[in-house]
Amino acid sequence: MEFKEVYTKVRPIVQKTRREYYVKLWEAEDWDQEGMYILYRLLQQEEGIVKDESRLLRYFKVKFRNYVNDMLRKQSTQKRGFDRLHYEEIGEISHMVSSGGLVTDELVCLRDSLARYRSQLSPDDSKMYDTLVSGARFKGRQRLLRSLRQHLTKEEQIE
Repeated sequence: MEFKEVYTKVRPIVQKTRREYYVKLWEAEDWDQEGMYILYRLLQQEEGIVKDESRLLRYFKVKFRNYVNDMLRKQSTQKRGFDRLHYEEIGEISHMVSSGGLVTDELVCLRDSLARYRSQLSPDDSKMYDTLVSGARFKGRQRLLRSLRQHLTKEEQIE
């Protein structure tokens, strides 16, 4: 019997388990992939289990649920605090990830330029600037970015 045929027999167990448990960052395809992984390991360990369907279903259910419970324990343990951090797409926060960083004097100059820029803004534009710095989207964002770019270019030319 082909592996895919065997997996179609145990897939309802995977789907039911998926409805009962929530594993962070797992999508439907991940559940199927983990189910296939557990089935493959089971077929390697238990020879002839494919011929006995009731035994296959019982063994798979126990092994798969134990595996999911282990994943849930791993998520909630104190030792793995990093796993519990809020997930953010790297493309959305790449501007915040340091890439060697600025030299201290450059950082001081940048902060000073940004403070001068902000002091020139109207109260409404100042609120939009705060929104811009937080990384949120809003109407007028491109206009504010152009204005900021022009200000920083002028500041750079002066220095």
